[in-house]
Amino acid sequence: MQYYPEWTEEQDDKYYLCDDLCGEKLKVSLAMVAAAIIFPLLVWGGYALLPFDSPLVESTPIRVVYTLRCAFFAIIPIVLGMLVLGVARLRYSTLKPLYESKLVNKEVAIHWHFVHESLALFLFFFLQLAVMATYISQDLVKLVPLLTIIFVFGRLIYWLCLCLGSSIRGFGFGLSFLPILVMLGTNLYFVCSSVGQGAIFDVEPPTTAPPPRQRFWG
Repeated sequence: MQYYPEWTEEQDDKYYLCDDLCGEKLKVSLAMVAAAIIFPLLVWGGYALLPFDSPLVESTPIRVVYTLRCAFFAIIPIVLGMLVLGVARLRYSTLKPLYESKLVNKEVAIHWHFVHESLALFLFFFLQLAVMATYISQDLVKLVPLLTIIFVFGRLIYWLCLCLGSSIRGFGFGLSFLPILVMLGTNLYFVCSSVGQGAIFDVEPPTTAPPPRQRFWG
């Protein structure tokens, strides 16, 4: 005779919960892998096919200003998210801060999560984009608006999938996080490989001797 152990209801619940979580993790991971594959294709296709040329920006201050103007469009999803969050709070009468309310509305929590996560990603994105813009050549300045466009579409895809409860939100998160990761590696390479007069860690010796130190008695 074969003995089959009896499954309790609690064990069944744990088993199905683990199954759902593993399936969700797999879907999100596959969406992130798809974003990692499509991201370089989007950069290459946009750089080669989009019919616009970057303006002539030679000095570092002008490039930072140009990056700031491009990053202005990256904040559009965050502003839209704040507007939708305000409308959702008024609609469901959740005017108190989330830490004071015991019951949190699902739609309000979704938009609140999107706004706060997007703010953090935007700060990292703008910082890395501004640093990279000061190192790249004139031919590669076109990457500044191109990466901004990819970041904006990544945030919008993530927001839509988050509202629908879809696992494809990992694809949108990848399109908004991978540019930051790539630019961070690029900036580290530029900072560590720069030598000579343009290096950030290079200190030039004084060209003239310092003036003689004056005694306190004249």
